Amino acid sequence: MQISSYSQSLNMRSNMSQLQTQLADLQRQLSSGLKSDSFAKLGDARNLVLALNNQVTQSNSYLDTINLTQLRIKSSSDALTRLNDIASELKTGSLTSTFNITSGGQTNLQITAGMRLNEVVDLLNLNVGDRQLFGGKNTQTTPVANASLILDGDTAHAGLKTVIQQRNAADIGDGSGRIALTSPVAGSVSIAEDAANSPFGFKLSNVSSSLSGATVTGPTGTPPAIGVAFGATLPGAGDSISLDLALPDGTTTTVKLTATTASPPGAGEFTIGADATTTAVNFQAALGTSLQSEAKTTLAAASAMKAGDDFFGNPPMRVAGPPYATATAQVAGTANDTVSWYQGDDSGAAGNNFIATIGDGSQMAYGARADQTAIRTVVKNAAVLAAVSSTGTGVSDAASYNELMKRTGSELNFDGGAQSVVNIITDLGLKSSTLDSAKTNLQTQISTSKTVLSDTQNADPYAVATQLTTLMTQLQASYQVTASLSKLSLANFL
Repeated sequence: MQISSYSQSLNMRSNMSQLQTQLADLQRQLSSGLKSDSFAKLGDARNLVLALNNQVTQSNSYLDTINLTQLRIKSSSDALTRLNDIASELKTGSLTSTFNITSGGQTNLQITAGMRLNEVVDLLNLNVGDRQLFGGKNTQTTPVANASLILDGDTAHAGLKTVIQQRNAADIGDGSGRIALTSPVAGSVSIAEDAANSPFGFKLSNVSSSLSGATVTGPTGTPPAIGVAFGATLPGAGDSISLDLALPDGTTTTVKLTATTASPPGAGEFTIGADATTTAVNFQAALGTSLQSEAKTTLAAASAMKAGDDFFGNPPMRVAGPPYATATAQVAGTANDTVSWYQGDDSGAAGNNFIATIGDGSQMAYGARADQTAIRTVVKNAAVLAAVSSTGTGVSDAASYNELMKRTGSELNFDGGAQSVVNIITDLGLKSSTLDSAKTNLQTQISTSKTVLSDTQNADPYAVATQLTTLMTQLQASYQVTASLSKLSLANFL
């Protein structure tokens, strides 16, 4: 019987070495919690682990983008919510304000509008995380000029007040709103725009008449004109004629004259004379007075609103002058002569000018821009209210003020389906909801990937401990056998 051999000894040592290697690996797993200390040792699972790790890293990057985008959207929404509050305040004030001058030719509402304009500018110049939120893609430039510069300009650049004054002069003309009244022949009156294709003053839109014995024509010709010829049969008391006039801001007004036997006639009336010639003279004088009154009130208010549209346009438009009272055209303001209220990016459509990548192949456009229609409307109306002042406290001053209030109140109500600030806030809210959904999906995806990674990479401490105990028992038994064999000799055997 063979007790030992060299071969058996080598096998015993090899087995013990393997057990020691396994023991060391199990101890490493127990201490590190990982099945392997390198991807190469993961075998077929290596590619899966690498792919999942890359996916988790990319998903976390998307989450970072989403969190930053949500911060920007919330900051924008908060600013626009305050902007909408200001719009509501000025709208309510416009619809309820009375003409009561308190300081500098302005009412309390107009003074308040100046303060609110300062606040609006600050809101639109909001910077979050070293990025301007309302300047479009131009994120490093303050998008809106300061309120003082917008209103007053500087020595080289015209501000809104100057543009309003020049436009007012061009629209009012010699006082009749650029309407020329002449008498081509005895007994007739010509009512004509003073220049062809001029953008300024009243525009003859329509005429309706119940004047007995009178022939009324037009408006026809270049420039458009209306003719009124009185005949042998004179108008009766109560007969009337109405001129529909288009205004620079797109609104209309009507000047109505009613025939009367009273002399002098009342406002909006003309005296029936002894014959056609005298009646025509009286009619022309009364119409001139009515046009001048309408020019100082309705036309002046419409002119200020149109000047606001011109100034806050891109580019700003100016009256080609001087002289301004006889101007017949507009020119674009330049960076050398006119304040540019908006100095941010103006390429493409305003709004949704930022792009956020929120997933693989998934991008979302978001953001608001200061030159969006609704935002510009708030800035414009606050600025116009703050820029206009009255030189007197008479009836025509009050009427002009009331006409201006009707217009600012209507615009700030965003009538006619116009984009409102609330529309922009709602859009931002929808974008935020989209981000919430994307965030939830990414978090679920990350959690799932980490679970798979854990199952693939992490060692089960209980299983490892069990294997470790078993292996240590086996190793201890091997040591004992080896020790026993080492004591054997021929003498001991005998």
